[in-house]
Amino acid sequence: MDRRVALAVAVAVATVLAGCSWVERPDPSGPVPGDTTGTATDAGIPYDRLAAHTDTLRDRGYELRLDVRVRTPNGSTNLTVDVASDPDGERQLIQRRAATGTLDRYVDGTQLFTRFAANGSTTFDTADLGARNVTFTTDGRNDIAFVNTVHGSSLRTQRLRQIYEFGEFGPRQNVTRDGQRYATFDLTGAVTGPNATVTLNHSSGRILIAPSGVVRRASIDLRGTQRGEPFVYAVDYRIGETGDVTVQPPKWLDEARPSGDSTSTPRNGTAG
Repeated sequence: MDRRVALAVAVAVATVLAGCSWVERPDPSGPVPGDTTGTATDAGIPYDRLAAHTDTLRDRGYELRLDVRVRTPNGSTNLTVDVASDPDGERQLIQRRAATGTLDRYVDGTQLFTRFAANGSTTFDTADLGARNVTFTTDGRNDIAFVNTVHGSSLRTQRLRQIYEFGEFGPRQNVTRDGQRYATFDLTGAVTGPNATVTLNHSSGRILIAPSGVVRRASIDLRGTQRGEPFVYAVDYRIGETGDVTVQPPKWLDEARPSGDSTSTPRNGTAG
């Protein structure tokens, strides 16, 4: 997406929770992770930072929390997602909380177990990912895109890309958090475009990048009016533990296990 596209259009698109894939655009400009003395030729975090983030976590476990708060004249989204992914054990647990209900997903090898709770009822489902040619990681194979794997898609790098597209970030002094030094980028402006129907009343944001290349935290908070009506676009992306991440089976797993041998078995239960 052209970063000069009006924020009004970008915010409208952001209300649709699309998939997790994104197209990488090489951009070698800007300081390397851990160094904030350089100056990027284009405002914002260069796309090679997103590539470094993905590459570093390709074979490492990670914990992720994503908070999305969007309000536009077309609707609103309030969403929290927690992810714990272990590529060595091939286990992953995702908890998605939204106003419409909760969706939990647990992956153990090629088996997918799902729990959806809404309106006082709970539905379980199972599926065989192997039968759908879905793998947990690339496992060194060149014919599988990392973003299409269980471990890669759940990293939700598209949200980082959207933060880059909506905001302009400039390098600041390094900061230390919990004994770790981070390269810091603060929001310097928002991409509204020449014909935007958006008026900004508040804008803030910060990105912290570890020397390893992992984007530990990226946040943006834009508030104002769009076509005269209030709008909010706020995304907070945080990576917690990395490396050895243990994923325990959820308590609801036994309820989700199918009684037969079908590859997809929906079941109804009672909300707890």
